[in-house]
Order: sequence, then C-alpha cells, then structure tokens
Amino acid sequence: MESVGKGDAKKGCKEFEKCLEILHLMLDSEASKDQEEYLNEHVEGCMTCFEHYEVEKQIRILLQTRLEHKQVPSDLASSIRSKVFE
Repeated sequence: MESVGKGDAKKGCKEFEKCLEILHLMLDSEASKDQEEYLNEHVEGCMTCFEHYEVEKQIRILLQTRLEHKQVPSDLASSIRSKVFE
C-alpha cells in the first residue's frame, strides 16, 4: 500500500483539512464528542483519512512508549510526519 502525501490527500478527500484538525485534537484529548463522532464515521468511508489517522496514531504511540522519559524537541512529531508522507 502506497502512502499518500498531504498534497495528494487534499485531492482524495474534500474534508481532509477538517479531518486532520479534528484528528490532532483527538490525539491530544481535546476534541469534542461531536468532533470525535464525525471523524470516526468519516474514516470508515474515506481511505485517505483512515491512512492518516492510523499513521498519526502510531506516531503518537511510538513517541509515548519510546520517549516517555526523555526530553523531545517540540517539532519532532511534525518532522516524523513529514518524512512518513514524503
């Protein structure tokens, strides 16, 4: 399965930016219940957003488990994310 870059994702989903924003809120435990419900329903039918959801979730899990007690630069997740979707 080939990864979709952020620019390509916009072409694959009209709601991509909205979903990405909600996804980040969800992963930070800051999304409202309505936002969570929207994204969960959306990713069931949108492979583009589903792929991004899974990658983002795995990045967060990796960072939490591997770097739990280490000081990490604030832009590390962004850097990893951009490398994954290149």
